[in-house]
Amino acid sequence: MRTFDTSTSAIYSRVRPTYPAELYFWLSRQVPNTQRVWDCACGTGQASIDLAAYFSQVEATDISEAQIAKATPHRHVNYTVQPAESTHFPDNHFDAVCVAHALHWFELDAFWVEVKRVLKPGGKVFIWGYNWAQFESELDTAVRQHILSILKPHWPEKTALLREQYRAIEFPFETIETPEFDLKCRWTMSQAFAFMRTWSAAQIMVENHGDERILQAESAVAEVWQNPQKKQNVKLPFFVYAGQFKEADPN
Repeated sequence: MRTFDTSTSAIYSRVRPTYPAELYFWLSRQVPNTQRVWDCACGTGQASIDLAAYFSQVEATDISEAQIAKATPHRHVNYTVQPAESTHFPDNHFDAVCVAHALHWFELDAFWVEVKRVLKPGGKVFIWGYNWAQFESELDTAVRQHILSILKPHWPEKTALLREQYRAIEFPFETIETPEFDLKCRWTMSQAFAFMRTWSAAQIMVENHGDERILQAESAVAEVWQNPQKKQNVKLPFFVYAGQFKEADPN
């Protein structure tokens, strides 16, 4: 599981994009009740706060104390430090369980057991994430050539699941049809660079080799960006999985 220090969590909270607003409305319509939801691996609360608009109580957990320390307060959100695979929540406790851009870090067999335990009968599971930031025309080529190429050797093995949009994961629940959602941003150059520096590969590279190469890569991209204050359109390919566990046969 990926963890964070206090400095990294503060940056993460500031620069990571929020998820499509339409997602939460749709999600809330898929469950029989909207009393209680678990936002698992909540980070600094990007999804937790938006879920609180539709659920009476949000239990938001993360394994990282630094992430929880920087989480955005909300009167309907209770933040706690807990691993995804083993929590102190009661059985049959949640109407929904959500995992935003974090499933690839989990020990999946243990996590599915825990989800089954804490979900109410009829409760739903919602899992989502996004892939590379896609820029327009020459800028996208520059990012791929100068930044993505030097980060490639540093990606943790588990992030391959995310890059493949979790297609390699065999979900143990009955999936339900999900609509398509768009995740788009308009970023200045500094916003884009700050976002890319939150990637696990960028942090590993800087930790092991310093930031000289990534600074050189950013400089090369800056030549294409030209005006650093000009906001560029950015698309993050977004995907959602949703479903429900089969209820046990009483016979």
